[in-house]
Amino acid sequence: MATTVHRGPYEEITLAYHTLTGWIPGNGYEIAGPPREVYLNDPQTVAPEELLTRVEFPVCEGG
Repeated sequence: MATTVHRGPYEEITLAYHTLTGWIPGNGYEIAGPPREVYLNDPQTVAPEELLTRVEFPVCEGG
């Protein structure tokens, strides 16, 4: 699994996806399935700039 944590509003999460999709092939891996987002805190109680979201891509060794 290749992961990163995005800090900030959900509207800005594209940068996390862009970073991972560049890192994965650059480090000899291939994406092996759909990504997922894990929300680490609650938008009802945390300011948008403090939101934490883990973005995960399943990976396998590149061919």
